[in-house]
Amino acid sequence: MSPFETIIENETYGSILYFALGGLILLSASHMMMFLKNRSNSYLLYSLYVFTSFLAYLPVAESGFILNLQEFLQLDYRSKQFFTFTFNCIYFFFFTTFLNIKKMNKKWYKIITIPVIILLLLNILSYVMVLIFKNEQQFYFLQKTFIILITIQTIISFVILMKVKNNLKYYILFGGIFLFLASMIGEKSIRNLPFINISKKMGDFIFYMGLFVENVAFSVALGHRQRIITNEKKIFHENFVSELKKNELLKNQIHTESQKRMLVENQQINYLQEISDLKLSILQSQMNPHFIFNALNSVKYYILEHDTENAAAYLTKFSRIIRTILHASTVKYFTLEQELETIKIYAEIENLRFAEPIDFSIKVSPEIDCTAVTLPPMVLQPFIENAIVHGVSTVSYKKIHTEISKKNGFIEITISDNGIGRKEAAKKTKATSQQNRKSMGIQIANEMMGTYFEDQKHRITYIDLEENGTAKGTKVIIEIPCRNELN
Repeated sequence: MSPFETIIENETYGSILYFALGGLILLSASHMMMFLKNRSNSYLLYSLYVFTSFLAYLPVAESGFILNLQEFLQLDYRSKQFFTFTFNCIYFFFFTTFLNIKKMNKKWYKIITIPVIILLLLNILSYVMVLIFKNEQQFYFLQKTFIILITIQTIISFVILMKVKNNLKYYILFGGIFLFLASMIGEKSIRNLPFINISKKMGDFIFYMGLFVENVAFSVALGHRQRIITNEKKIFHENFVSELKKNELLKNQIHTESQKRMLVENQQINYLQEISDLKLSILQSQMNPHFIFNALNSVKYYILEHDTENAAAYLTKFSRIIRTILHASTVKYFTLEQELETIKIYAEIENLRFAEPIDFSIKVSPEIDCTAVTLPPMVLQPFIENAIVHGVSTVSYKKIHTEISKKNGFIEITISDNGIGRKEAAKKTKATSQQNRKSMGIQIANEMMGTYFEDQKHRITYIDLEENGTAKGTKVIIEIPCRNELN
């Protein structure tokens, strides 16, 4: 034998094997570290691929620490076969993940991986069966079948790989084909052919070389891909920084434009507010004369009736309400407390007109702070006036009840009377040729609330109260937003 053949025969299962196994365990550990750093499944699968290759060739050691390790782990020829076919299966999962074939074409991914999953499960099953039932014959039959099937699957997978549009596939093809040829030469039926005729150790040495070349190809492929990813990250970072600078300039421009726009909008808001305040003032100026006119009519009534005592009492209360009107003309809103006090004084003034006074009551829910809720000045008075004039004025027992509660985010003001009802009041109005005349006070009050609450819509609902088909009065429900000007 030549010196080279002598070295091979003497050291294939000695120093050469130690060198190969040492390289495999280092590759497995380094790529596991890469996986922990990058969280890329390609590194994990490659680490498992190399580690199972390491386990597959522990049993062939003839001396030294590796021999002691294989005896401790109870590794033998059966475990060598099992781990050999296992790392062959992991190989398929590695390159499909590495080349991202699943994302590229799900059909290709299934063609490559599903048969391999079945083969891997059969491999595990056969190894478990031989360990439990010691059925060596069945185990070897399955392993030989596995060689044929994995060879067919490799050819199919390489055909698909040729269609993949990714230059990194050439590393996989080169390494896979090189190892496949080296493993074929190492097979007994191949190495004993007359034109090859090499020993088992030489065949294993060739396989080690194939394994070495394949792992170099895969490591270079992973490194190449990492460089591509690093360059992409670098380009992305540069573009990101560039975009940040552009965004900063754009932000400054937007900020400048926003300041200009805000200035214009503030001017518009102030202008609209001034218009709103002016409109409210105009409505108040309409409301106040309307009320004063009605009050003076009552004073006129007592004077014409020569009822000086009631006229004097009326004028005393009238002076109080005039002070309220004068105050209302100078402010944008009343608190609910002020508004309720106003309608109470008004009811007292109106009571002077009737022999049987109005049973007037106000009930406020405990959860409402009347000093915090605000509304336009004197907007409730027209509703009380309407309840008196068109409701209870012609009935013997007169009752008007005002109730304040909170409901669905609104302050609900309910004014109920036991008058003749709206239908009968309409008939009387029609009889006096005033059917087209709408209460000016209520119309003004409605407009004042619309102006004051703006987008926060208020609602006014009229309900006819009946008992056995007979009118028993009217209920007015005024819903206003919970607005608090005092804050």
